[in-house]
Amino acid sequence: MGIKSRLSDKELLSAIYNAASAYSKLVDNSFLIIGKNKNSVFFWFQCYFERKHFMHLLGIKSKTIGAVEFYDRCILFSEGKGDGIMISDCTPSREHSRSTVNEKSSCCAEILCIQDAKYMKVGLKDKISQYVDFSYGYGNMATLGFKAVGETSFPVTLIPTSIDKFVSAKYKIIIVLRKNMQSKKYKNIYSEVKKGLFEELYHDFPEELKDFIMIDHVK
Repeated sequence: MGIKSRLSDKELLSAIYNAASAYSKLVDNSFLIIGKNKNSVFFWFQCYFERKHFMHLLGIKSKTIGAVEFYDRCILFSEGKGDGIMISDCTPSREHSRSTVNEKSSCCAEILCIQDAKYMKVGLKDKISQYVDFSYGYGNMATLGFKAVGETSFPVTLIPTSIDKFVSAKYKIIIVLRKNMQSKKYKNIYSEVKKGLFEELYHDFPEELKDFIMIDHVK
């Protein structure tokens, strides 16, 4: 994962567009991320992604356009429509600098690729740090942090720092399930580190985890 603190204006905009394209594969969906450690202990959490979350993850608080419009302009530009965004739309938020915006943007697309999660770890944030608080995190050399809201969570921060800094007990992400926001149960396998792994492990899942899932052929 390349984390770069120095990007030209053109490189930064390109990184943001790439990140928006990756984010578009997640937006308006809910995911159940399942991890396992060497002792066959499972860890899981739910998360959802909305258009309004994207700009914040980059450390940007635009003075010219709102968060949803920022994301929409990026997507339209990626589709060959509209003028996209300008550097003047990418003002760092009060807590960030241009360097941190560069770092977040340079690794954002990669960390959003949950379908490649076999390279990522997940866990409960339990270490005290000076960084913004979050409930769960996944990643490797960078960390995507989620804030719990009831039984689910949403992305609240992207930190270009190893997940080891925030999480004591780490679990390898092995399976990700997906559903739309209106569905009650997960019926679709979004990714698994090995084909057939979900069916292989399903009967070992804790009952609390099975309660989120309704895939008929493994019942």
